[in-house]
Amino acid sequence: MKTRNLLLLTGSLLVAPAVSFAQDTAVKDSVPETKEVKNRNVMLNASSDNQPRQISIGLPSSLSTTIYEDGLPVSYSIWPCLPYCYWAGSAMHSRVGLTSIGENAITNGSVNYSVDSYTREGGDKFEGHANYTTNIYNLQRIDLALAGPIKNGWSYSVGAYVNMDPGTNRLADTYLSNNMQMYKAGLTKTWNEGRGKASVFYKYVYYKGLGDSYGPFIYKGDGSVEEYNGFNLGHDGFLPGNGYITYRDVMTGELKTYDRSDGAHNMSNDVNFKLDYKFDNGMKLDVYSKYRYANAYMSMLSLSGIGEADENSGYTYAYDYGDHKAGDVFIGSFNSRYLLRDIGYERNWMTTAELSGKSNDGNHNWRLGYNFKWERQGITASTGVYAHTVEANPVWLKHNGSQGYTFNTGGEYYDTHEVKTALYASDDWQVTDRWWLSAGARLEYYTVGGQNAMAYLNATDTEATYPENIRNVDYSVNNGKITTFDKKWVNPAASLNTRFVISKGFGLVGEYVYAMQHPESQDFAGAYMPILDAVNIHFGRAGIFWNTPWMQLVSQFSIISQSNYKSRTQFTNPNDASDVVTIPITYDIQTMGWTTDVVLNPFKGFSFHGLFTYQNPLYKNFDINASFSDGSSKSYTFSNNVSTGVSKYIVELDPSYTFDKFRIWASFRYQSKQYINKTNTLYFNGRWETFAGIDYTLNKHVGFTVNFVNLFNEKGASGSIGAADLLEDVSAYKNYLMAGTYIRPFTAEFAVHLNF
Repeated sequence: MKTRNLLLLTGSLLVAPAVSFAQDTAVKDSVPETKEVKNRNVMLNASSDNQPRQISIGLPSSLSTTIYEDGLPVSYSIWPCLPYCYWAGSAMHSRVGLTSIGENAITNGSVNYSVDSYTREGGDKFEGHANYTTNIYNLQRIDLALAGPIKNGWSYSVGAYVNMDPGTNRLADTYLSNNMQMYKAGLTKTWNEGRGKASVFYKYVYYKGLGDSYGPFIYKGDGSVEEYNGFNLGHDGFLPGNGYITYRDVMTGELKTYDRSDGAHNMSNDVNFKLDYKFDNGMKLDVYSKYRYANAYMSMLSLSGIGEADENSGYTYAYDYGDHKAGDVFIGSFNSRYLLRDIGYERNWMTTAELSGKSNDGNHNWRLGYNFKWERQGITASTGVYAHTVEANPVWLKHNGSQGYTFNTGGEYYDTHEVKTALYASDDWQVTDRWWLSAGARLEYYTVGGQNAMAYLNATDTEATYPENIRNVDYSVNNGKITTFDKKWVNPAASLNTRFVISKGFGLVGEYVYAMQHPESQDFAGAYMPILDAVNIHFGRAGIFWNTPWMQLVSQFSIISQSNYKSRTQFTNPNDASDVVTIPITYDIQTMGWTTDVVLNPFKGFSFHGLFTYQNPLYKNFDINASFSDGSSKSYTFSNNVSTGVSKYIVELDPSYTFDKFRIWASFRYQSKQYINKTNTLYFNGRWETFAGIDYTLNKHVGFTVNFVNLFNEKGASGSIGAADLLEDVSAYKNYLMAGTYIRPFTAEFAVHLNF
């Protein structure tokens, strides 16, 4: 399912920083190459300690950053197995970078930036790397990698990553907000004087993510917020201590109960194969292949609004709490949660092969590539609405005697298979001493099919073919009908990237990227057939670059558009926070922007990176009709409204100074106001996200770091609030009690790095 109300962490629309866990030193040339973007600190995530940051290019954010490992995606797609649940940048990686937009379009058919990582391989010498990290909230992270020779060209590598993070807000139903264990083992064979190398890696991951970055606050009506009733955002927990949740299984219709602390976890077993071979004629062959077996058990309790209960509302205490007994009538503010009890899996085999080389005159760097991806995946998603009190460590409430209600009005089910086969080619051509040109094309044949439970077999149908599959209250697949589907499409993609030098260090740059996409398995999960029209993504930018011995600058204008963006979104009745419906929506989006990106090195040891972005992402062709259980119904149009959770102005300031054995760095990111809801009637004021650190290298074997997040302890209330999506008259929303997301509070982190 593509629609979850997550915090959008914006980066640059035009010039993306590359991956580092702090801030890399300045590179020689700030003009992006076609394959990988260099420099900057985009991995820094103000919301999460263990996830890569989302980089906005002016399109709606996905659930997770695309992450590659050893030439292939960590997960086949972002759903149901979110990539960040199965990956962490660690000592087990020899390199972590950021793949450019054009490169992603050619090699993967998507228009976005992605993290690109490679597992450390064994060699002819022993090496060890160990990191220990803790913070003021008692994070315990151990990261170890060992590699060395065996004999006759054989070598090994092993590693372990264990992350035990209580989080900053102490949740009453669990101690660890994030508990991840990742283990790797690999064998490498090198032959023919190092020209051939083959490796096989095994990776096991177990991940339990129980974090909850929500909290209540008073929305003042002018974009600012203030503390509610002593609730300390970022420190107080906003989930009840009783983690038992009763839901109606979407498959069987049976009532089931699980403990959140045990019922939310992910695991995977991956076997990767990697081959590199250099031929006598200078050509190079790279082959990456992987088999993956992964499961996901999720308990997602997203916010659906805060309401007021009186003695006739039907809310009672679910169990004894303070001076209240189970069954006592509850009067006051309650917070509604929309449960997604998702149980999913993926089984896949993915292979990529690339042959590359250079022309005899050295002016062409070409490659030919082939992708094959086979996937089995499925999901059963049980839904419901739940309520708890509005306070730190709240208590569950019952509504008309039931812990959950309106069960499975957003229920989902599919069991599918996908096959993607693609050929791609690219050529980097130094046309003249002044003109460089890179071009690439991809042609993908994509099939998807399987079984689901659809009521409407065409997106435009107003009458259900199978009424028993309409997602009424207490819907279950057993009481409905299994349906099947089978679709086939061709998805082309292309990129063109050019640079022209007018005079030494100064010139013009331009890029155009196109990709076509079609619905994937998760688009067939609900009661409605998705719109099957192609999703067309166009991305173009043009500008100047100017390089001197002390400055590297790029300034560009851009435009990006996407048609037929599909999602299934939860909308809350403006008159009743407990009334939530899931509506399939399709819309277009278009963004125009301007970015200037500069790196300054005015004197030895000092580097400064500055970024300014203006962007204006607008919804297009976005109309819905929302009908709720109380009988109310209304049509809404969001066309030409600004996309929620995206700032129009972004500023990034990154100074660093290196002297003796020390390196001091900081990063300050400003994001202007963000709209809370799709009607653009409510917004959060702009905010700063701040980071800093000190690195000390004792010698080549031992190093220490101290890092800080949120230096000024800003509350950073942000993100979209689904309960407010349909609000038009906001006159009543001054000094209004709401709940939302926030950035991490002030955090000091300490790490020791050993290399031996």
